[in-house]
Amino acid sequence: MARERSSRREQQAQQTREEILRAARRLFAERGYTRTSVRDVADAAGVSPQTVYDSIGSKPTLVARLNDAIDTEAGIAEIAMQSARSRDPMEIVATSARITRSILEHSSDIVHALVTGAAAEPDLDAVLAEGQRRHAAGAASIVAALDALDALDPSVDRDQAVDTLAAISDFRLALVLNENYGWSLDRVEAWIAQTSRALLLR
Repeated sequence: MARERSSRREQQAQQTREEILRAARRLFAERGYTRTSVRDVADAAGVSPQTVYDSIGSKPTLVARLNDAIDTEAGIAEIAMQSARSRDPMEIVATSARITRSILEHSSDIVHALVTGAAAEPDLDAVLAEGQRRHAAGAASIVAALDALDALDPSVDRDQAVDTLAAISDFRLALVLNENYGWSLDRVEAWIAQTSRALLLR
């Protein structure tokens, strides 16, 4: 009986966390990070501000948790696994393009919250830096796979290849192409893939 009560409490706590994150995500997208307070999030989730702090934490922590959701919603692990099984350099080098497109397709609201919030909230720099660290690590894995297949352009060393791939597929550049220049996500993905192939492959 005690175990059942504990399980119910854990389920309720998880549901509360999910409701808080959904509310934060919606408000950050509608109002922006700086104009959304913890009380706003609490009111939208139907809980007290203290519950927000106890369940998840401060505003930067809310965004950090949403940052974690990007990987899941964009299906990054699945795309990476498909790439790891491939022996085709043309397909492997396009992995970053697929991931960046998927991030914008499924999580552009979180991306906006991160980018706009970081300008006003120094604590968010660490969240953005963690996203960049993951992005660079992904680029390094792709370059390592290409190098193992002897597919890299010999005039480009591995460090330069990682930097190039990470820069070309940076979600902030993709966001500019999509929103400022009106490129479709199909066009953004194709450009990243084509440019990566042209600059990195033999």
